[in-house]
Amino acid sequence: MEEQEKKESIKSASIERSVRGLSVSKVELTEFATTLWDRDDNRNATGDLLLDVGNYAGTTNTDQSPNNLFTKVSNSLLNGATYQSFLKLMDNYNPYTMQLETTSAKEDAEENDFIDAIMETRVMTYTLNFLINKDYVSSSTDLKAKLKNMWFKLYSRKTSYSTIDSSGFEHTFVGEIDSGSQKVTGFHNWVSFYEKEAVGEVNYYGWLSNPDPQLIGLSFTFHGYYKSISSLWVGCSPEFEMAMFTVCFMVRPNQNCNFAIDGNSMTIQTYTLYTDESLVGSAYPVA
Repeated sequence: MEEQEKKESIKSASIERSVRGLSVSKVELTEFATTLWDRDDNRNATGDLLLDVGNYAGTTNTDQSPNNLFTKVSNSLLNGATYQSFLKLMDNYNPYTMQLETTSAKEDAEENDFIDAIMETRVMTYTLNFLINKDYVSSSTDLKAKLKNMWFKLYSRKTSYSTIDSSGFEHTFVGEIDSGSQKVTGFHNWVSFYEKEAVGEVNYYGWLSNPDPQLIGLSFTFHGYYKSISSLWVGCSPEFEMAMFTVCFMVRPNQNCNFAIDGNSMTIQTYTLYTDESLVGSAYPVA
């Protein structure tokens, strides 16, 4: 578990959510995740991605891997509707905490377009049916409203100030720079990493763990600020990550969400926001 993530915008694991659906077993989560993986039509195919994982990063805060992590990402993959709507969200945020975030009418529309795009996929259709059957949502409209609120509602990341400076989506998918600690926080999405690495905003330092070809633990800098340990799923679609993070946030808040995909054991850790348990504080795959 990432110690830094534990300290960011979370409540303790003893929280009882005010509204819960039915209990979900590990077996059911495994069936859900495996089916979701099989229905992820927009994840990478053979030849879409090439990675250079470089060298072991260690804990020295020095670049051990001179090359970029991503050496190739096919345009055919990134030109998909959910990727394109996801990429439009990347420039909607100021990465520094303690600096005011606002949402313009254009940015609000881009958030809605992204949610609409992913809801058209088989991944989210299956997720919707799963959550309806488990009494976590009542309809497609209800799920869309919950996605908008839990991921995109702006809030203050820490209790030490009142500036509205963050959201679950920004923290998890885009990445932030803590203005106090001067360290990178969040940042758990491969598309965001690729996009920022391609323009020199991210410098890959090396791998920390690589238990699965499509899951990597790594360290890097973002705008020159250090992230000692992070984790990324590589190659899965934006809708797959949104679905898995959302379901784990709903059914296993503030704790390990354990499941398997094709026999490979996996864990997602989610945290609720310290002031509002309906909002995502952080979510990431454990590598």
